[in-house]
Amino acid sequence: MKTKIYIVRHTQTVGNIEHRLTGRKDYEVTEQGKIYVSKMTERLKDIKFDIVYASTSKRTSKTIKELADLNNLPIIEDEGLCEMYFGIYDGKTWDEVNRIDPKIKRLQNETNEICEIPEQETTEAVTERMYNTMTNIATKNLGKNVLVCSHGVAIEAFLRRITGLPFIKQIQEYSQKNTSLNIVTYDSMTNSFEIELLNDFSHLENTKKVECVER
Repeated sequence: MKTKIYIVRHTQTVGNIEHRLTGRKDYEVTEQGKIYVSKMTERLKDIKFDIVYASTSKRTSKTIKELADLNNLPIIEDEGLCEMYFGIYDGKTWDEVNRIDPKIKRLQNETNEICEIPEQETTEAVTERMYNTMTNIATKNLGKNVLVCSHGVAIEAFLRRITGLPFIKQIQEYSQKNTSLNIVTYDSMTNSFEIELLNDFSHLENTKKVECVER
């Protein structure tokens, strides 16, 4: 039996446009972000979802609330869907981080990973957390259409885990934009995921600005 999971990155927030490390810190949705939500909702409004999940960060539930309401469904919050915790720099702007420790940005430019921040969650930990959470969601909802809203690094880590592709490869293809849509299918017979749609933001084509915002 197969489960189809629609995975959406949250919409644009104040933290994004201020170029902050928006991990566990939460920020309000921008006016542009509200437009993104409307475009994404319009795209998915005819899909009959059976269950809806979001992280415990309110920016995710705000992104998919309209879709949940259309389907008369509550949003189930799951901490396993949260963004990477950026340790002592969580919530700081990149300008602040660069003044404190410019090595962090240099390493990101070299590896496409944010690492070596004191007390942060590692990429490996995020990857396994997301994989285990998504597998649990898939197996609990066999045969259903599932909507999940999560975060940029977290979603990318999961998608790379199921393809085996490291973060340094195909950066543009995997780097999630605000409200990017991914569709994966879970097959219970093989206990495996397959990507049907990767990082698609075509619903934003006619909006004023579409960018891959800072993590």
